[in-house]
Amino acid sequence: MLDKVTLQDPANEISLAQIELVDGKPYSPIFQDIYATRSGAYGQACAVFLAQGEIASRWANKKAFCILENGFGLGTNFLATLKAWREDPNRPECLDYVSIERFPASAAEIERYAAPEVRDYAKELAASWPQPLPGFHVLEFDHGRVRLTLIFHDARKIASELSLNYDALFLDGFSPSKNPQMWEPHLLMSLARYAKPQATVTTWCTAGAVRATLTRAGFLLEKLAGFGAKSERLFGVMRASRSHDQREAYKGDVIVIGAGLAGSNVAFELSRRGVPVRVIDEGAVPGFGASALAWGILHPHFSRDDNLLSRLSREGFLATCRRLDELERSGAELSVRDGCLQMAHTDEIYAQWQEAVSKSLPFKLPESYARFLTASQASEEAGIGLKRGGWFFPYAGMVRVGAFCRALISASQVPYRGNTRVERLVRRADKWALYGQFGELLDEASHIVLANAWQAQRLLQTHYLTFDCLPGRITLLRDTDLVGLKIPVSGEGYMTRMPDGFCGVGATYELPRTGLWTENRAHEENLSKLERLLLNQPQVVVTGAYCGQRASGLGRLPYVGPVCDELAWLSRWKKNPSQYDEDSSLNFEGLWLHSAFGSRGVSMTTRTSQILGALITGSPVPAEKSLLKGIGSARAVIRWLKSKENAI
Repeated sequence: MLDKVTLQDPANEISLAQIELVDGKPYSPIFQDIYATRSGAYGQACAVFLAQGEIASRWANKKAFCILENGFGLGTNFLATLKAWREDPNRPECLDYVSIERFPASAAEIERYAAPEVRDYAKELAASWPQPLPGFHVLEFDHGRVRLTLIFHDARKIASELSLNYDALFLDGFSPSKNPQMWEPHLLMSLARYAKPQATVTTWCTAGAVRATLTRAGFLLEKLAGFGAKSERLFGVMRASRSHDQREAYKGDVIVIGAGLAGSNVAFELSRRGVPVRVIDEGAVPGFGASALAWGILHPHFSRDDNLLSRLSREGFLATCRRLDELERSGAELSVRDGCLQMAHTDEIYAQWQEAVSKSLPFKLPESYARFLTASQASEEAGIGLKRGGWFFPYAGMVRVGAFCRALISASQVPYRGNTRVERLVRRADKWALYGQFGELLDEASHIVLANAWQAQRLLQTHYLTFDCLPGRITLLRDTDLVGLKIPVSGEGYMTRMPDGFCGVGATYELPRTGLWTENRAHEENLSKLERLLLNQPQVVVTGAYCGQRASGLGRLPYVGPVCDELAWLSRWKKNPSQYDEDSSLNFEGLWLHSAFGSRGVSMTTRTSQILGALITGSPVPAEKSLLKGIGSARAVIRWLKSKENAI
């Protein structure tokens, strides 16, 4: 049965669960197995996975505790763990629960099939349940003290791509006879690599092959009394030396330089994780530079191959929506999200997208996330005649960028120092010192996050790590122009008309190599975008312009993570020209980048701040290792070194 499903759906990494009730129990017709023992799912979660109090005794009074689970199912193990955490006076300060699931249930099913003991918790989980899209979904509870990272993916493909260390491993797939892929030796060995010393493994499965693999992986196993009809369960402790894949938490305080989207999101994320953080910026208030834009577009990026940009954009879009929802529940008015259309630039691109849809490439998108529209359908959705169709994202829209930055700083309650320009960074003992334009010491901290766009290169004085500075302008129109336009439309440029009277089209990319850019030339370029977007050219009147400068990283991807030491890379390369593996010893200690987002700061900086916050605190990182490399600063020097090798 499983092979048939897999062959029918080879392109998709995930598929929706199919759940039926059989004898009153949730049952999977795909795997021909029930979701939990007939003796009770909650009882099994407490007896087997919480190990009859073993987890609570191990997490007592710790700063952080991490659980990795393979097989989220209906979420009973997580809900039982959340209940135990909330009821435990000796609970850890932070709980990270990471779970891999290829066949996610729906929010309705999470709530419908919940055990009575955790029904209220299931309602809470269902209210924030993510859409069935492959990737990492971070759900936060109790003001971020509990983080549930759902990884909707094939465990066999994603296991080697994780970046975490766990205290406990829950193995809760369907029976090995029904779903052998969940118990493959290679998968179990991969998951075992992330165990901390003395980490535990628990499962109801006592199959000999599973025991042999876990023993080979380094777990000292014992059979204990089972639950219900299952007479035995498996419990083990990691005894092997873990010399690799062990991540460390970086201690100390943090200064974030920059208070735009990049800096304010990082400050919010770090403060939520309990890190002492403060912000310095040249502007008088947060969101003063390029992030002073009145309205910025929020939508994901689509590509047929689901490249790094698309994955980061999609997960970033979803994470930003969650963060906006949280802030707006507190009364802030930050966005208008009635939808956004990503129109195909050309007829050829539209045909390519149409073919991708027919072949479900890169995978079948749920209509709750995106719908592919014809030109007439797109025109009806937009309220104005468009030249062609494209992707409609119903939860996308526009964000008050400057207000978003200020809301993040306000919510995080971090100290903000404005009107301050940092001229120089100096490493002194175990701290970084910040100096101003007159040589005065401004501040010092254990960690510095550079979230100041292209200004980061000035402070770092790097040679290979470069930033593209992309000046541009948005042409502002009368509030009576573009009548009928209901949603922002992006394509070759974008246009929008907001309820507060903001009406504009843009934006230019005023590169020096394209000649001299005057304001008139910029307006002409922007107005020509209307011709390429609209069926009929409207009569509009230019009222002004918004000017800004974007910073973009190599390959249109940002720089997120530790700052690489280029001299250290060059020194190692001279000894071994064929070695390009990243090594933490090749990074500057306590120096981090969160910059160069180009035109996608609104869509990306929430997710990348979660990534950076996890890297700094040693928590599970909500991103694949391949993506971390793709946005890491070392990619610039690696590219140069490879070009030198190829030239030899």
